[in-house]
Amino acid sequence: MAKERGRTSRDEAKGMLSGGRKRVLVVLFVPSVERDGITAIDQQRWVDATLDMFGGIFGGATAYPKAKGVWRDDEHGGALVVDEPVVVHCYTTPADVQDSTNLAALSAFCRKMGREARQGEIGLVVGDEYFAIRDYGEE
Repeated sequence: MAKERGRTSRDEAKGMLSGGRKRVLVVLFVPSVERDGITAIDQQRWVDATLDMFGGIFGGATAYPKAKGVWRDDEHGGALVVDEPVVVHCYTTPADVQDSTNLAALSAFCRKMGREARQGEIGLVVGDEYFAIRDYGEE
């Protein structure tokens, strides 16, 4: 089978890139303000805690600089909360993201951040699904 110049087959790429193939993306949005849209939170504390949590349960993560976002608070008349979240990305394996201990730690972390940072919603993406975490009760 002839190989086009400069092109690598998928099988060759797998061989060259072998190691820790992680194919499930987990994304957590770390807010900058409380639900009121005015009161700043200690965002750096939560970014550091998120990186520690992802590092511990999934092996690592990367925090991207502040983004600009808006969230509609339907429980408060549809008020728009303007925010500058830090987006934290983590790639993991299907087995690690389905592990009940890891999921419990991730869930507990999101609920804690939601409570302590006084949020209306914590945004979490796992794979291709967005989870709007709004129940911050402790388990």
